[in-house]
Amino acid sequence: MKGALLAVLWGWCLICAAASPLPTQRLAILRADGVRVELEVEVASNDEQRRVGLMGRTTLAPHHGMLFDFLAPTVATMWMKDTRLSLDMLFLDEQGRVVWIGVRTVPNSLALISTPQQVRYVLELKGGAARALGLAAGDSALLPLPVEDASEEPRAVP
Repeated sequence: MKGALLAVLWGWCLICAAASPLPTQRLAILRADGVRVELEVEVASNDEQRRVGLMGRTTLAPHHGMLFDFLAPTVATMWMKDTRLSLDMLFLDEQGRVVWIGVRTVPNSLALISTPQQVRYVLELKGGAARALGLAAGDSALLPLPVEDASEEPRAVP
């Protein structure tokens, strides 16, 4: 009985942690036609933050998302385990260029979503947002500054 109660409490803690948003930062994407799209993103930059991602969330505000920073180029493989929302996943190379977009992912799916080339970032937006905002492969992200420099304008990735 005591073990079952502890398991339930531990599960509840994981759900609460998954639903807790990270602090947000500004992110802009410069579309190929010159239009600048402004977003607010949570930045997942450590293993635990990347593991949890948007799990457990039931809503995602317009123009909001999560940027996964893998800190170096890698073959990023994502999935939708315990993610209740359909998402668009924008895969960005180290320079911030959108190289591929996975659109309208299936909630709670265990199917792997990845690109054959290495990327540094994955930007998750609400399913359908990429199309609604006119985002496409070839667009360039202006990535958020570190928290201590957040008062400055976003800058292009070097």
